[in-house]
Order: sequence, then C-alpha cells, then structure tokens
Amino acid sequence: MKTLKDKTAVITGAGSGIGRAIALALADAGTQVVVADIHADTAQSVADEVQSRGVRSLAVTCDVADHASVANLAEQAYATFGAVDILCNNAGISWRPFRGVVDATLDDWRFVLGINLWGVLNGVDVFLPRMRKQTGEKHIVNTASLASLFPHEGHAPYSASKAAVASLSEVMARELKPYGFGVTILCPGAVTTNLGENTSRIRGDAKQQDQRVFEPVDTPTIKRMHEFALPSAEPLGVMVRNAILDNTMYLHTNALPFDLVAERVNTWFGPQTVGKA
Repeated sequence: MKTLKDKTAVITGAGSGIGRAIALALADAGTQVVVADIHADTAQSVADEVQSRGVRSLAVTCDVADHASVANLAEQAYATFGAVDILCNNAGISWRPFRGVVDATLDDWRFVLGINLWGVLNGVDVFLPRMRKQTGEKHIVNTASLASLFPHEGHAPYSASKAAVASLSEVMARELKPYGFGVTILCPGAVTTNLGENTSRIRGDAKQQDQRVFEPVDTPTIKRMHEFALPSAEPLGVMVRNAILDNTMYLHTNALPFDLVAERVNTWFGPQTVGKA
C-alpha cells in the first residue's frame, strides 16, 4: 500500500499482545482502527489508546470462532467507517497444556482449530466479498506462526492450525492479487505475550489442570527457537506496518536459526524424499 493514512483496519485479537502492537503502530501512521477482541474490557482499553494517538477507533467484542460474531464485527466496522482497507486475522490461542498426539482429545483439536484456523476462515468469508467490491488497495494479514514451519513435540494442534493458515494465505496472495489485494503471512517466533494466559481465560475449564501433560521445553527445536526470543510484542507492530506498505508475503519477526532452516529444507526436499518405484 502506498499510504496508511486515513485507511481503516480491522484487527482481531487486538486487546493485547501482537494485535495491540499492530493497532498502535497503524494508528501512529494515521490509520483508523477497529479493535476486536473476545474480551470487551481489553478491546476498549486498546481502542482508547488508539484514539489518544489522534485517530478514530471502535472497540467490538468478537469471538472469531463464531461466524455470527464475526459478521457482527463487519457490520459495525462498515457502519462506522464505510470501508475496510486492512484486515488482520490475528486472534489465536496457544496450546496449553502441552500434550502429545496420543493424549490430545478431539475437544482439544476442535478448540485450537476453531480459533486459530476457523477464526481466519470466518474473517475471510465475512470480509473478503465486501472488500473486493471496494476500489483501491487492500491488504490482509493472517497470523500464522514459526511453528507452522518448524512443528515440534507437544504442539500438534497448534502447529497444524498455523500450517493451514500459512498455506491458505499463500493461495490467497495469488488469487487476490488481480483484485488489488496484498497478503502478509505473519510468522511470529518466540515472543513474550500473555497468549497462554488468554488461552486459559477463554477455555476456563478443568482440562487446564489435568495430568496428561507433555512438556517439550527441552527439545532441541524449542531451545533453539528461544535463543531468538523477543522480550515483547511491541516491535512486531512496526514490522507488520512496514510489511503492509511493502507488500511482504512472509514476515518472520525473529532471527531464524539457519541450521534448522537447512535441516527443514532437507526434510522437505532432500534426495531421500524422491519416491522409489
């Protein structure tokens, strides 16, 4: 996009963490922001922060796993601002407690995919048809994760959900380019946020305390990723803002451990992957 001034952005999961950082960074560039979050109090707090930067803002309570709730978000956004130029499908939850594939229940899978994948799909389904009718530049940011590229033990539902978001977004980037859209796939690495706390708050059930827990904190992949951890989400907002301006497709927020990158590429495309008849 050539400019962000006087554009309108809708950001889900914007009441804290990465979503909040994106909201404030866009506000600093003159973008009007619809702050959507499942928690009304945090959504309003961030909307107040946005307005303190001199731009209009609207707080909307939204459960991205509920299609009707996302449809209501769109109605309020369009009724207030008339158009949506930037859509950030950012809302997501982490995977707590860590469990191996054998111990993860179908309810665990439904919970994680319902928010991380279907939250994005609901956003695309509701907003895309209306955004396509608008003239001018548009941009969609879908939050995936470095875990979509580097899956690790105890994180199967989370990694699978984020891998699906990344693949979906690549297809969207190609299909929507003729309609004036840019698409960014945001792949945060290890970042200090309250994502785990929010997950517990949203789920709020005894399963958080059960004993079927898998602790992958000492696996080589996890240890390498945390060597590049960011202490806060604040820099990510500026990164996303610049990615929108530059039409960057894949946005990695952390330095990448290139030994793991090389290992991953070999896993995907090395000579051992060629089929033998």
